[in-house]
Amino acid sequence: MHPKVKPIVFWFMRLYARIVNFFFVKRLDAEGMENISDTKPIIFAATHANSFYDAILLHIETKRYVHALARGDAFNNKAVAFILDLVHILPIWRITEGKQNMAKNNQTFDRCHELLRNNKQVLIYPEGRCKNQTTLLPLKRMGTSAMALRAWKDGIDAEVVPVVSTYDSFKNFGKRINLRVAKPLRKEDFDLTQDPAEFAKVFTAKLTEEMEAMIDHNFKPVGFLRNLVHYLGWLIHLPLFLFIHWFTKRKFGRTIFFDSVWYGIYYVTAGTYWLLLGIFISQFL
Repeated sequence: MHPKVKPIVFWFMRLYARIVNFFFVKRLDAEGMENISDTKPIIFAATHANSFYDAILLHIETKRYVHALARGDAFNNKAVAFILDLVHILPIWRITEGKQNMAKNNQTFDRCHELLRNNKQVLIYPEGRCKNQTTLLPLKRMGTSAMALRAWKDGIDAEVVPVVSTYDSFKNFGKRINLRVAKPLRKEDFDLTQDPAEFAKVFTAKLTEEMEAMIDHNFKPVGFLRNLVHYLGWLIHLPLFLFIHWFTKRKFGRTIFFDSVWYGIYYVTAGTYWLLLGIFISQFL
């Protein structure tokens, strides 16, 4: 795809994702969005409880585009790799996906460094893996801390912004989400002359403290009038929703991908459904 066309396509994809999310989410309470700079390079250090929907949520809620890291084996399919590149997803390889692929991570981290140098936003998951958890998993010491330390030592004024997303359900349609964003960690908060291993220890302890403090499972109730769009949308989309739920539960019901696949299928099929529904209604007008 031509470099000038790509951002235009992504702009429409993100706008469409926001519309779809009105029906997918019953209530979203976001706090601390003012802690995200509009101009500085950002490293989002986020929880990873809900597969690739975690990245979609930040794409929807932030002003600037987010370049997120995702498991490398997802890029093995060329068609999928094209789509992931289109939505600013970068591959990160784990040892379980092949030791021979680990060297490729250097290219990804080099790319992240250049993005930060150009005042972009990068999303990394310091827990190191996805799990439908309700608590914070132990954070990996090297990934996020190494990215931050490299940027700071290179004179990049990057801010590390802790982000925690908690969900009232990972299986039910019409969920409630608490999105919490903490004040950023800055290079002035740390001793950059420390040994990298000691720096990683101190940095990870601070990041853990910030993220644990934001875990919030107090979900606010949602009345009919509070989110009229969602409830009316549920009635309008009922045939489509029942099919998606049946298919997703059958294929992915026992995996961490249930919510993300549910959202993905709805994202792909919603436009066609709206068109067919419009044609059907027009026959009676």
